[in-house]
Amino acid sequence: MRTIFQIVSLVFFSHLSSGWALDIALPEMGDSAGELISPREEQEIGQAFFWRLQQSTDLVEDPEVNSYIQSLGYRLASNSNEPNLNYTFFVVPDATVNAFATPGGYVGVNSGLILTAANEDELASVMSHEIAHITQRHILRSFENSKRMTIPRTAAMIAAALLGAADPKAGSAAIMAVQAGSIQSQIDYTRANEAEADNIGMQTLVKSGFNPDAMPSFFEKLQQASRFYGGDAIPEFLRTHPVTTSRIADARGRASQYKVKPRLSDHEQFYLVREKLRVMTAQDSQDLIKYYQQQLTEDKPENKDPLNYGYVLALMKSAQYTLARQRLMPLIEKEPDRLAYQLALADIELSIGRVDAALAIYEDNQRLYPDDRALTLNEVHALLTTGRPDKAAKLLQTQIELGETGRQIYKLMAQAKGDMGQKSESHAWLAEYYYQSGLLKAAADQLHLAAEAAGHDEYQLSKIASRLREVENAMSEMEN
Repeated sequence: MRTIFQIVSLVFFSHLSSGWALDIALPEMGDSAGELISPREEQEIGQAFFWRLQQSTDLVEDPEVNSYIQSLGYRLASNSNEPNLNYTFFVVPDATVNAFATPGGYVGVNSGLILTAANEDELASVMSHEIAHITQRHILRSFENSKRMTIPRTAAMIAAALLGAADPKAGSAAIMAVQAGSIQSQIDYTRANEAEADNIGMQTLVKSGFNPDAMPSFFEKLQQASRFYGGDAIPEFLRTHPVTTSRIADARGRASQYKVKPRLSDHEQFYLVREKLRVMTAQDSQDLIKYYQQQLTEDKPENKDPLNYGYVLALMKSAQYTLARQRLMPLIEKEPDRLAYQLALADIELSIGRVDAALAIYEDNQRLYPDDRALTLNEVHALLTTGRPDKAAKLLQTQIELGETGRQIYKLMAQAKGDMGQKSESHAWLAEYYYQSGLLKAAADQLHLAAEAAGHDEYQLSKIASRLREVENAMSEMEN
């Protein structure tokens, strides 16, 4: 395990520290990767990557955005070749157009890719492609040759592929470390893996009820953008997923063989999430407001609702709550059950000090959307900021019992328990937050504090001791 973990850690983590994309294309050699790395080891590699990612860059924590990307991801994954894999889908607040996948079922999508996608089908086409990289074990197959090559040589070849994909100049030094023939075969493997991911991904796309034409259309859009802006502005997705005219033609020909089924999902949510991401990642609020004012005068009538929603969020971002409310109310009158609009209204009420009105909005919508993660987390935030930790803890416990996990839930639970005066529970939940963040030493420290605060509660002490052993074992594996 040490050899595999250290090589993958070296490649993934050094790659991340430079801000490069993570997805690499590696040789198709059947499914023999499973003989070299067990499913448990594969999951551990993915978890270690995700830990380091969270330490090296911020991820989007917005409940609505995360709920959407996870819902879309799980819908696609359930129709993939490995529906039972423990997938994790997340959004990186990065303007570059890219997505990446790693062993263990981790799929990341940059905000820039979501903003570039014209519709949900295009976003789904990229995500299904990344899921295919996971199910076909393209990354893990890089270790196939380790039976015949030294570990440093294997690591050098993978590093050269990564460096060359992200920046040809930066990769030149690494390329010198391996034979030219190996690199040439790497290029061939890249084409094979991308073709396989396109094929398998399109099958997943169609099974999930999306338009297969979205895949070649999105690739073509990126290729045209690269021609317009020149080599220095090539979308990052094209650097890690080379797109050729023949590849686009193959994808389009394959798509024509499928019969498009009627849409089964609420595609409007994609447009709302896209506008929320646009507002979240914008640097200048005034420029953002001007953007929406211009778009609302130029765009087609059918696109007005998402744009108006984005305009509302932009006004909220610049603290223009009265005007934001005025722009929001027509949207609510048109679609009173649209949760995104209701959450925006509750946020406005909180911002102007109308706490009871905001909480009433949350309660009313709990009847329509019981146990909705985004709704619950927004309500929990409101309850904690207004000194009502008991109810916040109950809502969070319900989410946990429903199988919802993640460091955001654990951190909020730690805060709720702390506000309730339950110090041992608070430290124990904070330990889970640190563990999910990959900060294992901090997690162990919190468990020690939890034990100290538990007093003579034998049941609590037993739970803490058991969890501490697990954390210490994880620390040992990371160090060895």
